[in-house]
Amino acid sequence: MRMFLTILAMLLFANSGHSADADRERLDEESLRGYMTGEYDLIGRKSDSTATYTGHVTLREEKGVLKVTRTIDGNTDKCVARFDTVAGTDRIPVLRMHFHFDGKEYDATYRWQSDPDNYPRFTGYLYLSGTKSAGLEALFPTHN
Repeated sequence: MRMFLTILAMLLFANSGHSADADRERLDEESLRGYMTGEYDLIGRKSDSTATYTGHVTLREEKGVLKVTRTIDGNTDKCVARFDTVAGTDRIPVLRMHFHFDGKEYDATYRWQSDPDNYPRFTGYLYLSGTKSAGLEALFPTHN
């Protein structure tokens, strides 16, 4: 009986910790949207190519959504970024976007980290359908 109660207590404790993690994740998305809001310089390399490009990205939080405006070579595209995780049980947080660039539809996955001034910096991979070599992008915060 004592063993049964011990196991039950362990299961209840593990489940309450999981619920707290789920709540914390929702709160993290809210604070991350605020943290990521801003203007960024973009440096990239196209998929399956050595061609490089530069541009500007704006991230804005509106009604619980992270809205993205990408401007490259005078062409602007708008999309929405969403939070996701990768690497199975490791659950590494990423930011995903689906956008148009150069007349094609891209999917992108970005990781972020804080730079020395505590601003977010993003690095990501861009994919086209059938991509052999992913494109690359880095977003650096601009300080106006």
